Amino acid sequence: MKSVLCTVTEQQSLWDQIFSESEFYFGEQPSTFAQKSLKIFQENQVRTVLEAGCGQGRDTFLFAKNGLDVTALDYSSNAVNYVQGLTEFKEHTPRIEMLCYDVRRPLPFDDNSFDAFYSHMLMCMELTTAEIACALSEVHRVLKPCGIAAYSVRSIFDRHYRAGEHLGEDLFEIGKFAVHFFSEDKIRGMASGFKLLEVERMEEGTLPRDLFCVTMKKSSNRYAPSFPPLPKNDESIVPLARNRSRTQPHCPGGT
Repeated sequence: MKSVLCTVTEQQSLWDQIFSESEFYFGEQPSTFAQKSLKIFQENQVRTVLEAGCGQGRDTFLFAKNGLDVTALDYSSNAVNYVQGLTEFKEHTPRIEMLCYDVRRPLPFDDNSFDAFYSHMLMCMELTTAEIACALSEVHRVLKPCGIAAYSVRSIFDRHYRAGEHLGEDLFEIGKFAVHFFSEDKIRGMASGFKLLEVERMEEGTLPRDLFCVTMKKSSNRYAPSFPPLPKNDESIVPLARNRSRTQPHCPGGT
């Protein structure tokens, strides 16, 4: 079994290659999850957003053109350079600040810096459970009180779950990509210090990818995740359900 620790440099090089060869690898239009998140940000009077794993900026520009100040991170220098090049031709680009950065490291921002955090399918890359927990702890730290966190990940209902080479935990190498698959229990275990507003199943792309789309609100100053045991067999794997799990926030709207 290949160690996930050996894939980090390989994955970064792979994404650099992809973003240098493909102009719109994920498409030109913003993701459905970004459009949904934008509505939530607007309802909560969000003004500043930290985006992790911005790729070629399709969601970044959606937020910026709708009046949000976006600080966008990606560990691919080619992705960052690509988005910076696009900003020369777009009127709303003063609202975008780009930074080449790996979220495995502590975030270079002060406590309580952002109204919201957004990440589309970054947390399900080649990150271990411990690294994801550390990243979410940093997200919790830099969010303002009652700040919104929205992220999406590949679910254990995805057709590629347990396919490919096992890298440890629920990590598998699928067509050269390292993918970490999430259960709803894992999502809830990592939500310490947040109030879960919604956990929704969504399909995206032509594969299609089966995603969990998570929306949370910072509810305390302490982040201490707990991780439930993984399913012992495949009995929990069921067809995609269109219903969703929803709870109401305790914090008032706005930041």
